[in-house]
Amino acid sequence: MLKPAKMSKIRLIVPKEFYSDTLTALHDLGIMQIEQLPESEYDMLNKGNSVAYKEIVDLAQRFHGLESLLIPQHTEKRYDFRSIEYLLERAKLIQIDDAVSVLSKKIESISAKISAVHETESIIKHMPEQIPDLRYLFGSSITSFLVYGQQRAELKELLEKELTHSNIIEGSNSLVVSIRKKDEAGFGMLAEKLNIKVVSIPEMQGSITEAMEKIGEEITLLMKERSEAVGKLEKISERYYPLVSAIREQLDLEMEKQEITSRLGVGVSVIVIYGWMESARLGQLENTIRGIAGNKYILEIVKTKELPPTLLNNPIKTKFFEFFIRFYSLPRSDEFDPTFIFAIVFPIFFGFMVGDVGYGALMLFLSLWLLHRIRHPPKKSRIPKAISNFVGTIVSSNGLLVLAKAIIPGAILAMSLGVIFNEYFGFQLPYKALFNVELGLPKLLVISGWIGVTMVCFGFVLGFLNRLAVGDKKKAVGRLGWLATAIGFVVFGLAVLHRESLGISNLPVFGSYFLIVGGIASVLATEGTEALMEIPSLISHMLSYTRLVGILLASVVLAGVIDFIFIRAWAHSPLLGIIGTAILIIGQLFTFVIALFEPGIQGARLIYVEFFSKFFTGNGREFRPFASRRKLTLSKFELK
Repeated sequence: MLKPAKMSKIRLIVPKEFYSDTLTALHDLGIMQIEQLPESEYDMLNKGNSVAYKEIVDLAQRFHGLESLLIPQHTEKRYDFRSIEYLLERAKLIQIDDAVSVLSKKIESISAKISAVHETESIIKHMPEQIPDLRYLFGSSITSFLVYGQQRAELKELLEKELTHSNIIEGSNSLVVSIRKKDEAGFGMLAEKLNIKVVSIPEMQGSITEAMEKIGEEITLLMKERSEAVGKLEKISERYYPLVSAIREQLDLEMEKQEITSRLGVGVSVIVIYGWMESARLGQLENTIRGIAGNKYILEIVKTKELPPTLLNNPIKTKFFEFFIRFYSLPRSDEFDPTFIFAIVFPIFFGFMVGDVGYGALMLFLSLWLLHRIRHPPKKSRIPKAISNFVGTIVSSNGLLVLAKAIIPGAILAMSLGVIFNEYFGFQLPYKALFNVELGLPKLLVISGWIGVTMVCFGFVLGFLNRLAVGDKKKAVGRLGWLATAIGFVVFGLAVLHRESLGISNLPVFGSYFLIVGGIASVLATEGTEALMEIPSLISHMLSYTRLVGILLASVVLAGVIDFIFIRAWAHSPLLGIIGTAILIIGQLFTFVIALFEPGIQGARLIYVEFFSKFFTGNGREFRPFASRRKLTLSKFELK
């Protein structure tokens, strides 16, 4: 739980007759990260391929296009393609490409015509009704335009002065301007000068009413024609879409398997595969390969000094906190995974800094609401798109889920501490607080100080154990040196604060001198003189945890001031009371936003900077198994 999963590098050798089944098994199991074959072994093997890669690629492209043209159909059925040959055979039996292409182009063409007719309809609706016959607007040398805009009157005056051969019909919201075709450029310049919208009127005949009736008939006819084409495509889709999608998915999976072959050794009679996998699953892999090849295989662990990829291995209830660790840096496979520690410490820090029943309850409600909304999105959202798009650019839906889950335990702890502090949106209920934040400030500062000492020292202990585990004894001694220095500074600092004797008579203080000197000497011997620059940081990191109290106190004081203004306003007059109520609502919302973001940011910072820096290296290589997620096809090999 505090370490990434133990990994093993393996070599798998099987007869070439089991090439396809072995690769399919590895892909379906998804437990092995396939690595490039060592160059010495790669050169010894003749590269080959059992199935033409180009054929799979061409079919995959064809079925991607076919799937995009068909109308999606929901299905619970999952298809079983027992071999590549069977998959290719099923794919070649699907011969609907021409019919689907013709119908899709027809639907697209009809939709374009309907759109054009609707545009014409919109133009006619805005034209003046006094036009007796629309054909009078056109001729061999005449064309007409519909003009919108508030500056129509100015355009009319300019046309009467500069284009004397133009004819203008004025309506309530528009103008119809008929001009000679050779004057189009001049007319366009005048419209552009006044920034007026101009639309070219398509050639029509008859009155406005007759034209609208004709357009209505044309739209009805086109809609009927499109409906018939869609109906035919729907029938084809109902029959073929699930199978086409399943074949497309399986072809994509086969392409992935074919692409991985560049890392394999494919000889005349055997195939050789190198890769990393979780040590605990070696037995599962061996059982599967034995089921394929009987006893005709070799599965062995390869001894290597190469650093394995990282596979985090945390309980389900704390696994989502891996998001915060990955955000900082993925642990190396040979160091501690701090996910579980983060899952315990972060909610405590967050809840302590909030320390209010009201704010904690509101955070809990918002978190639960957000979880429900993301998991069950409404058909129509009432949240403005501008806000949802802005949030989407900052964090993904998965990120919002993780943040909501992370806030829940902290919010519950904030409510519990709020009861102890007697803080309810800054108000106090009629009972005596078990601990008053403002009056108990000195004790809280001491508590936060000891939290800082504990976290920093614990970080050095983890750093020592981690370096010791990988055989780096020199750096392990350096971590112990920093630990001794930290403890020495704490003992000495407490003596100074309590005004105790700093001489030999005070044995703890005298011992702290040895710890400080010995610790610094160890650091110099193992990390060099540059490490001396980190001594001020060591002290500041322990004191930095007092910000836990600072943020708590700031929230309590700010909420108290807002509540005081509200109470005093109502005590003075009803008018001031209304103003005070507005101040209360706005002020509490502001305080809530601070209480939500500041503890989260500062809580994570205290862990990232003051704690992780003592033991955490990061920059791990993520474990990426050879696998894909299936939706429509069945896996031939499954972990049981």
